[in-house]
Amino acid sequence: MSLGGCVGTSTTPTSRDQVPALVWARVPGSTPLNELLQGPDGCFWYLRHGPLETVWVPVRDSESIPVCDPPRPRPEGV
Repeated sequence: MSLGGCVGTSTTPTSRDQVPALVWARVPGSTPLNELLQGPDGCFWYLRHGPLETVWVPVRDSESIPVCDPPRPRPEGV
């Protein structure tokens, strides 16, 4: 969890125009999208404001698979 703060900020998409539609389709509705970025690995992260700290957290789909563009291969058995 502490490594979330080490994510690079290559781009900071903030609108649907800047994020591919296939990515939006996989993002759960509960994910706060006002502070979203795409890391250098192509995966998306959002800023979570907790009671004690603020950290970058990977965006995961409903099956807990990281949301990336280009998409990552799904693990075996998923």
